[in-house]
Amino acid sequence: MTEHVMTVDQSANRQMVELLQGAWRARAVHVAAELGIPELLAQGERTVADLAERTGTHAPTLGRLLRALSTFGVFRRLPDGQTYAQTPLSAVLVTEPGSPESTDARFMAANWHWAAWGDLLHTVRTGESSFEKANGISFWELTKSDPDAKQRFNAAMSAVSEAESVGIARAYDFPVGAHVVDVAGGLGSLLAAVLSEHPTVRGTILERPEIVPLAEELLAKAGVDGRYETVAGDFFEEIPAGADVYTIKRALHDWDDDTIVRILARIRESMRPGVPLLIMESMVDETSDQEALFRGLLLTVLVGGQDRPESDYRELAERAGLTVRRSIPVGGDLRILETVRA
Repeated sequence: MTEHVMTVDQSANRQMVELLQGAWRARAVHVAAELGIPELLAQGERTVADLAERTGTHAPTLGRLLRALSTFGVFRRLPDGQTYAQTPLSAVLVTEPGSPESTDARFMAANWHWAAWGDLLHTVRTGESSFEKANGISFWELTKSDPDAKQRFNAAMSAVSEAESVGIARAYDFPVGAHVVDVAGGLGSLLAAVLSEHPTVRGTILERPEIVPLAEELLAKAGVDGRYETVAGDFFEEIPAGADVYTIKRALHDWDDDTIVRILARIRESMRPGVPLLIMESMVDETSDQEALFRGLLLTVLVGGQDRPESDYRELAERAGLTVRRSIPVGGDLRILETVRA
């Protein structure tokens, strides 16, 4: 009997090692962010000893962490070897106290975000969100009750939403003089873009009570005064009636199939015959890239949601009593499904 010996492909081995070491690098960035190093260096260059004293850390170990991070540009190590400075990479992790501005990078660096990914095995085994298991609280409850989590989440979503909202407003021909109701309108970037691109349109945002003031703040800055109103409410309970167009963007992907049907059916109850509901979601297919696929996995980790192919959204719309009239590409994997009452 001949013993079979497998020969290890050393190139593949090295590639796998680099992939796994990516977790080391990401975790090192997370720890530096949690310690507030980027904020401290935003005030100017500091020595390792000074940073250790201010963060309550072990100076020699902190020095090794900072030196490792400096090798790929997170911080800049000065010639004396003991002093560090900010770089554009670490600057994106800084938020001034009370500032609404932030980045999705700061959201990803949060401790609760890391804890949820640490329980990815639970999600893969069960199909459930690992967030509550890892953090002892659901994602939605945390972002509602914790000011820092709320700020990080809202700012990260705003950073993504503002860029794509203009594309949506230009991709769809909103009727002259139309009244648009944006269901789960978030911080208001979509409605602001629609009203800016279509000067005769007026709009209403339906959002949770704690989000409404933030949406009002963004809309007030958009120069669309007198053409919008906000409604504090719950899309599971009641949707403002009488609109000419309804929109819902990146809200359905947070939920399971049956809940999506329930949400769509609730919106349908407020729609007159012929009035469109625009469903705006990332729609994955065989051509979706790595970023899109991992973003979909993130939805499962955080809230148990997922990105779906267009065929799934069409089926869910039909189950809710809606017919898809057309599919409009916006950019990347983002599409608009224009639906009406069946």
